[in-house]
Amino acid sequence: EDLVPASYYSNTLIGVQADQRVLRQLIISLLPRLDLQLKSHDIELSLITLHWFLTAFASVVHMKILLRIWDLFFFDGSVVLFQITFGLLKMKEDELVNIDNSAQIFNTLSDLPSDIEDVDELIEVSLNTAGSLTGVFIDAHRRKHLAYLLAEQGALINPDTANNLPKQYVQRRTLKRSRSMISYLFSAQEEDYKEKNIRQTELVSNMRDSILHVARHFQSIDPKNYEISLQADYSMESHQKDHEDYVLVARNRRRRAKALLDFERHDDDELGFRKNDIITIISMKDEHCWVGELNGLRGWFPAKFVELLDERSKQYTSAGDDQVTEGITDLVRGCLCPQVKNILEHGMKKSSIIGGVCHPWLFIEEAARREVERDFDSVYSRLVLCKTYRLDEDGKVLTPEELLYRAVHAINLTHEKAHVQMDVKLRTWICIGLNEQVLHLWLETLASCEHVVNKWYHRGSFLRSPGWVQIKCELRILSKFAFSLSEDWELPLKKEVAKPLKEGVRDMLVKHHLFSWDL
Repeated sequence: EDLVPASYYSNTLIGVQADQRVLRQLIISLLPRLDLQLKSHDIELSLITLHWFLTAFASVVHMKILLRIWDLFFFDGSVVLFQITFGLLKMKEDELVNIDNSAQIFNTLSDLPSDIEDVDELIEVSLNTAGSLTGVFIDAHRRKHLAYLLAEQGALINPDTANNLPKQYVQRRTLKRSRSMISYLFSAQEEDYKEKNIRQTELVSNMRDSILHVARHFQSIDPKNYEISLQADYSMESHQKDHEDYVLVARNRRRRAKALLDFERHDDDELGFRKNDIITIISMKDEHCWVGELNGLRGWFPAKFVELLDERSKQYTSAGDDQVTEGITDLVRGCLCPQVKNILEHGMKKSSIIGGVCHPWLFIEEAARREVERDFDSVYSRLVLCKTYRLDEDGKVLTPEELLYRAVHAINLTHEKAHVQMDVKLRTWICIGLNEQVLHLWLETLASCEHVVNKWYHRGSFLRSPGWVQIKCELRILSKFAFSLSEDWELPLKKEVAKPLKEGVRDMLVKHHLFSWDL
């Protein structure tokens, strides 16, 4: 029992249930072919694997094999349960994906442990398939799914509040000893229990209103957005679908660009456009001249005359572009950002007298750094590859956690030179999350950094309770809209002295391809 979470053998088996959901999520990335087969035949894998985890394979494999598995289990901990399970599934993956009968697939899965004869082969396949899994990685995912399960059980207990995620009362109120004068001086006072719950409800309600204002802005400008539901989805399936959508987003992503200024067409092979036109990119092989399409015409144009749009899987709309529609700036930076800041500040530990610097941005910095430190070498190498070869333009390299680290690093790099306040950095961070459509996933990442969260927050905060799940579900609504917000909007403008060219000279240089690419 010391090697698995404390709730593994509880009355509700909530600990082992969380592990089954972690296993199912990892299969999507480690065994994608098997994942598709299980989904197509609607097979619930936990009906088989839950027994394996509960007994640590004690009743399903031969004793000689079991003792070798237990040697690893006692040495490396519960991560071995995942690694051995992936080894079993990998050894029979080819056979499983070629079976058309659901009952036969279920029987084959059930018989997997008893079919193993060579334990050395099993261990080798397990390490090759899931050797990268670590205890820290598994614990982070456990905490997320445990929060989902607690939220789901709360919804069942309170059916009248099905539209909202109920708050979880994990502990009964107990009598406390009177606090000393020193504790009042050097630690933050906890709010009254009822007042704290009222305050949480107000914060969630205010954030919900700001999200709806932003969403209705999109709907008022672009009628296509009326098809998007503004009701938050609290179902368990929605959390798993978040990561599936993020993985699949690169397959549907289109490369488009927005014109920064007018470009007149003089030859048949050129593509003319006006400022703010949206151009579909056909080829970017040449560094200076790209090939694009606009209004049924195709041709080349100067790359410096356009700005790439990071649309991911969504279609560009001027409603989310702060350079075209000024109203989106007020809605996001003026309304939404303060409400998100209030959520992040709620329950944050503060000193009553000493008053040390305490700001959500400092917490985000530390959490992002801690996520990278878990696997620094591989994460850092991918970030270098992205910077060198622009691999991230296709969305095939960076995970939400790596995007979080890169965003924080980029903000510090640009904003510290301008000596701006941390509030400005936080608003820019929120804007980048909206542009990348990962703000809700970033909140999930922050809430999963248990050590950092415990350092910065009291127990009654959103990030230290299942309440963060509700916040994530509300923020997910904004990922359905396409934002194109400037990261430098609040930075002071750089003064550049440049002598403008006469119109006739400029046209001549452009026509004969003799102009500087900085024009």
